[in-house]
Amino acid sequence: MKFLIILFLFSQTPEDQNRRCLLCHGKKDFGIMEKGEFKSLYVSYKDLKQSVHHKFTCVTCHDDVRVIPHLIKPRKIHCLQCHFEGNVIGAPVREMPEKYKESVHARAKKEKGKKAPDCYDCHGIHNVRGPEDTLSTVYKENIPETCGQCHKKERDGYENSVHYKGLKEGVFESAVCTDCHREHDILPPEDPRSTLNPRNVVHTCEKCHADVKIMKKTGVPVKQVEAFKESFHGIALEFGVLKAANCTSCHGYHEILPSTDPRSPINPANLAKTCGKCHPNASQNVAKGKIHVIPGEKEAGIVYYVYTFFKIFTFAVILGLIIHIILDLIGRFRRKEIAGE
Repeated sequence: MKFLIILFLFSQTPEDQNRRCLLCHGKKDFGIMEKGEFKSLYVSYKDLKQSVHHKFTCVTCHDDVRVIPHLIKPRKIHCLQCHFEGNVIGAPVREMPEKYKESVHARAKKEKGKKAPDCYDCHGIHNVRGPEDTLSTVYKENIPETCGQCHKKERDGYENSVHYKGLKEGVFESAVCTDCHREHDILPPEDPRSTLNPRNVVHTCEKCHADVKIMKKTGVPVKQVEAFKESFHGIALEFGVLKAANCTSCHGYHEILPSTDPRSPINPANLAKTCGKCHPNASQNVAKGKIHVIPGEKEAGIVYYVYTFFKIFTFAVILGLIIHIILDLIGRFRRKEIAGE
């Protein structure tokens, strides 16, 4: 066949091999009709050269392609062909890509009729760039938009949040989707392994909110995490009472707003309603008390004095018991000596 060109893969440079593929795929109007719709098969040479895969050839991934024009339709490839734990040929040797198999996205893809993202939906196809590249779809500042392709409502809420504002103001440590939900192994909140499981939420938030350097940039008190852990809610969570309030119960999820914003659930005008979700009899008085206080600090007000009293009282009782036991033992010892005489 005069149109059949055998690709001698091992006798050509990678660039020569790719140029052969781009004779067709490099044309912007190149494509096929599939189910009555035009499907573009165009590949940008510029994107390919600037991607993390620029050292590889097209057939590194499309390893079933041997001739052009193709005699059979090339099979669909998957990134796990190379990105699997233990691979030593240059792909990241980590378990993260494989953990995608356990994620909510992978589970949804298995369900008939459901659409969910695969690797290329987030990382791109031929234009895959490293996360440190500002043009990458997984560069930190671009992640909200990448995730927002599917999660539009959540993205819109996030763009009103203090986290998004911080990000845009240059605080690069500000949380984006992957900081809370993780990257590949995104699990549902009811899964005990999930970063958003009620038992794990505080730990997820404290990665940033307990970091002095990050909080100094934002002006947020770093001791709030410690204060929560010492509170009734924090102690209840620690003992496995998962219905107890955690950070998201009061502050919200994506649209986290400052307490000065009238829309915020922690605005003084809204606190009764927020607390009322768990405490039906909550009144406006809840807004009068101090929140996120450490009992051992004077800033806690009357709580400090009650805490200090019981601390001293408990110590005094224990000390009294110890003294009583010692005196009792001395008395017994003396009585035995007298009885022996």
